[in-house]
Amino acid sequence: MKKCNILKIGIIGTLVSIILTSGCTSSSTNETKTFSDGDMSFDYPADFYDVDYSGNEIDSSTMLLIDMLENKDGLTIYVCKNKTGTSLAETKEGTISSVKNSLTGKIVSTATETNHNGVVVEKISYTERGFLIIKGRYDSMYFQSNGDVYAIMVYGLDLDKKKIANIDDIIFQSIK
Repeated sequence: MKKCNILKIGIIGTLVSIILTSGCTSSSTNETKTFSDGDMSFDYPADFYDVDYSGNEIDSSTMLLIDMLENKDGLTIYVCKNKTGTSLAETKEGTISSVKNSLTGKIVSTATETNHNGVVVEKISYTERGFLIIKGRYDSMYFQSNGDVYAIMVYGLDLDKKKIANIDDIIFQSIK
């Protein structure tokens, strides 16, 4: 009987070791990297990496894409800077109007919050129906730094809204 129990414990221990070393478990870490353009900065999860882009990923007459980050889960962070001098309020209202006037967009929520660094952030969450009725989710944060308006947008499938919300929180809390 003791030999049977020892054998079972040995087999279970071996299986646990194999699973842990094979990478079949996901470890959630709080590791972050920092983005900075010299005027503002924020933290984002360390599993995101820089992506080459053509500059046409954001179709906007007022915002210029200055960086684009992605991770292996298909989530994207867009970092944009105002190129026209449009105010923070005008930028936010322009986004809301654009989404409301589209046939496929829906505003999920809007809010104005101040992070612990004292930065006032206008938040807008919205969804867009795309190809094959797949719903994408954009969580946008607009704020001002040194007179410039910035937008940070976290994009992914609406199914990933919890992951997107976690990324939003990391970014929001760290904007300086």
